Amino acid sequence: MPYTPIAPNLVEAIVGHIRYHQKNLGARYHSEDYTEHETAGEMTTVGGATVEVMALVKFDKKYSYGQDAERSVQVGATAKCHGWGCADPRSEESFGEAAPLDANGYDIAATAEPLVQAAREWAQAHAEKCRAQPYTGR
Repeated sequence: MPYTPIAPNLVEAIVGHIRYHQKNLGARYHSEDYTEHETAGEMTTVGGATVEVMALVKFDKKYSYGQDAERSVQVGATAKCHGWGCADPRSEESFGEAAPLDANGYDIAATAEPLVQAAREWAQAHAEKCRAQPYTGR
C-alpha cells in the first residue's frame, strides 16, 4: 500500500454520505436510522496492532404527535484499537449538534473536523503506549 502524506478529505466523503441518504429517502429497502463511518486514518501501536480513526455520520428520524417526522444528521468521530489484549481499546464517540437533513452538507461536514482531530490525537497517544499484539487470524 503506498504512503499517503496527507489525511483523506473527510468533507467530501461525509457530503457524499449525506447526499446518498437524501437521494434514497422513500426507497423500499432504505433504513432511515443508522450510522455510517468513514476511515480517517490508521496508526500502528508499539506492539504492532492497528488503531483506526473513523468519522461517523449518524442519521435519525424523530416523530412528534401531529407533526411531520423530523430527519436529522449528526457527525462525530471515534478511534478504536484493534489489538489483542488492549486495556483501553476505544475512545468515546463524540457527536456534534444535530442538524436538519436538508441543511447544507458542507456546513454539516465542516463540524466533523475538530472531532476527528481530537480522535486522531487520542489515537496517536494510544499508539505510543499500547503494547497490544495484532490478531493473527487464527
